[in-house]
Amino acid sequence: MIDVLVSIAVIGVLIGLLVPSLASVNETARRVVCQSNVRQIGLGVIMYANDHNGQLPFSRYLPGPGVQSRSGARSDRMLNLHVSADDVRPGTPNWDGLGLLYSQDYLNAPKIFYCPSHRGDNPYSTYAVAWGLGEGEINCNYHFRGEGPTSLSSRSLPTRNLWAIDPAQSSLIADGMQVRSDYNHKVGVNFFRADLTVHWYNDAIGILGERLPLTKDEANSATVDSCWREFDRSANAEGTR
Repeated sequence: MIDVLVSIAVIGVLIGLLVPSLASVNETARRVVCQSNVRQIGLGVIMYANDHNGQLPFSRYLPGPGVQSRSGARSDRMLNLHVSADDVRPGTPNWDGLGLLYSQDYLNAPKIFYCPSHRGDNPYSTYAVAWGLGEGEINCNYHFRGEGPTSLSSRSLPTRNLWAIDPAQSSLIADGMQVRSDYNHKVGVNFFRADLTVHWYNDAIGILGERLPLTKDEANSATVDSCWREFDRSANAEGTR
């Protein structure tokens, strides 16, 4: 009996030691899947631009062509793929931003737009019916920039023209950044750059994650735009890959 109890105790200790390791392995695997999703979405954006005179997918949340003022921009809303009928402006489609990749058959698998590590309010299951019907609001787990700088100069104006964007520095797609629960991996962010590479932004101590607001009512473009600039600066820095 004593031998049995000792064996059970040893097994319990081993399980306790292995569980954190297994959790870490599982998260690493999910991060790789997420990286693949980001890459596929990024390539879809590039293909879309090549077929539309270099223009990135349209979004109602960004200023129109030639508009220099950033007032009214809602880059924090760029996880939205499909808007409800109440939010559609005359002459604009229900599908928006990355959603155009789905509606125009560049990417035809809805689950590509969802990170397996996501624990927030926008899992695929929440929108599965809306995907099937093509109706109502659909959000995803990846943020679309919709434009990019022509250089890292503070005077550089953003443009939707992919061919004018500085490819070596400009991040275009990343894990969600609207609110803190959209921050898929907690310790970093996968992001896609205009030169077709995917990088990992290391945020092991959560500085960038803590920058994000807790609720959608607090969400704002300034915070999201600051994250994009951080990814731009870090693209060639140590800690990305």
